[in-house]
Amino acid sequence: MLLEAEGQPPIVDPSEEQVRALVLGLRVGETSFASLTDEAGNYVQLAGSRPWCVIEYRRLKPLQHDRAFQDTPTPKYKDGAKIKTGAGDISLRQDEWFLLKNGAEVLAAFLRKDRFPANVQWRSMTETLGLS
Repeated sequence: MLLEAEGQPPIVDPSEEQVRALVLGLRVGETSFASLTDEAGNYVQLAGSRPWCVIEYRRLKPLQHDRAFQDTPTPKYKDGAKIKTGAGDISLRQDEWFLLKNGAEVLAAFLRKDRFPANVQWRSMTETLGLS
């Protein structure tokens, strides 16, 4: 596995503690993006800043890119609200806002090759990104 983050050197075969610490430390103006890539090139990435993030998952075979959502949306944000990242603002749906601690759980599950947390569901973005 390879853990990469904005402005930081990559970490080969990171520990779960390293993954969690990096995700929980995301801040705009410092590190606001992280990804964890497996040996096959599949990855989970997230972007954001305390306390919120957006989570995406890409599988290469077959090519599929998904964004995480949850059944219980965050009522504070409406569809189209933007999360700030070092790469710019990203428009999200109300149910796509996750706390950084939830993002850390998703990356830790991916690292362990476990199932993702039960509250995380995936919405395809493959066509939206022009990948199909």
